[in-house]
Amino acid sequence: MMSSSQEIALGQEAFKEVLQKEKTVTSGLKYEMVQRVGEKVALAANRLYPEAVRGYKWKFALIRDNDMVNAWALPGGKCAVYTGLLPIAKNEDGLAIVMAHEVAHVIARHGAERASHGLINAVTVAGMAMSDMNKRDRVIVLGAFGIGFALPFSRTQESEADQLGLYIAADAGYDPREAIPLWRRMGKENKGAPPEFLSTHPSSKTRIQQLRGWMPKAMLYYDNATAHEEALQTTH
Repeated sequence: MMSSSQEIALGQEAFKEVLQKEKTVTSGLKYEMVQRVGEKVALAANRLYPEAVRGYKWKFALIRDNDMVNAWALPGGKCAVYTGLLPIAKNEDGLAIVMAHEVAHVIARHGAERASHGLINAVTVAGMAMSDMNKRDRVIVLGAFGIGFALPFSRTQESEADQLGLYIAADAGYDPREAIPLWRRMGKENKGAPPEFLSTHPSSKTRIQQLRGWMPKAMLYYDNATAHEEALQTTH
């Protein structure tokens, strides 16, 4: 139902309108960390999935909201992290896992997939003025087009984003093994989540089991990335 160019245009417009309503952090150590991690994740996404991100112009925003444990990525490479996520991410490896997970949703075109399955009406959403919505409604609309935590994707899509995101983070030089303690922390943060059979997200237990299964391949990406970095340092 939706072409890649339409997705990108919608993503750019949504990004612009959200940032007009939110308070962003534009300097300091936290901002610099988000930029650093985002740039590495974007480079890895470009390497691994060049066709999927063709035409993307990456940009990363840090939104000041300590109560929102969230991050998202939109078609076109527009991404955001909320300050409330940083204590849960705990370190750059954890942050990279989350950011790569969100980028993976975009790479897999999960938003367009949902639209095609009739879960949302792309025409209606595209016609909405996000500037007229309250914060909760804006987050819900954004969720339909790439945000993993605000509006859950199906369990299959979440698992796919976990897998692709793990590889992207590892290729970016971040330790994929950090994904397991990260999702444990996320599980504790979401204690009130419904049982898996009532939820569109995998349970923390299922998620961790799957991550362990994908870990050997992720470690190959990580080992290659660290070896490449060490080689560059040696030559300089």
